[in-house]
Amino acid sequence: MKVGDLVRVKTGSGVFEEGEDTTCYWPESKGQIGVIIAKTKRLYIPAAKVLVLGEVAEFDLEELEII
Repeated sequence: MKVGDLVRVKTGSGVFEEGEDTTCYWPESKGQIGVIIAKTKRLYIPAAKVLVLGEVAEFDLEELEII
């Protein structure tokens, strides 16, 4: 993934659900499409800042899929 890629947020329930291996704490973002605006790391985990739903949020790369 690189800056400028269109991505879909794969997870967003905030709790672990069957079939999901990661979670995030913004349920409205699940299934939404955004644009990567910066690459970053959370501790040692690769992540990206994504413009989604008019806001900038940080997601692990595992939580995103390229469209």
